[in-house]
Amino acid sequence: MRTLVFIVLVYVVFQIIFLSSSQCAKLSSNDDNLIEQTCKKTPNYRLCISSLKSDPKSATADVTGLALIMVKVLNTTATRTLIRINSLLHHSPSPKIKKALLSCADMYYNGIITADVPVSKEALTKGDPKFADDSTLDAAKEATLCEEGFSGNSPLTVDNTNVNNVARVTEAIVKLLL
Repeated sequence: MRTLVFIVLVYVVFQIIFLSSSQCAKLSSNDDNLIEQTCKKTPNYRLCISSLKSDPKSATADVTGLALIMVKVLNTTATRTLIRINSLLHHSPSPKIKKALLSCADMYYNGIITADVPVSKEALTKGDPKFADDSTLDAAKEATLCEEGFSGNSPLTVDNTNVNNVARVTEAIVKLLL
């Protein structure tokens, strides 16, 4: 009798482990498909895929979750740019460059970090993607305005382009929720 109970117990444990692993495989496959299908609807597929797959939460996220991950990426990218701006300011740039850098920091990147990102995050969390759409579009515009402030001689071209690209991908994902 003990042997029979042991065999049944081993069989049940085996079934639980096997079914759990096959369910996880299905979830991973479906989630990869959601990420790919979502990223195909953005202006920068590669950036979208690499950004989302770099966050382990994307494996179980719905579209709102993917948008929230991209908002986090936007915040990180904008914060790195603001750090770079502050670093450039400490290297005694010309007065014209210094003025443009200060404008980028004060008017644009502080706005992205302290207003656009929190509004986007809150709007998505509360199920109101329209405000997130407006804020991500605003972040893209602010990166462009920062770049234009240098009149073609920008030390931030790569940074501004990165922020703009991340904001556009984020906006495209948010638009899927409208």
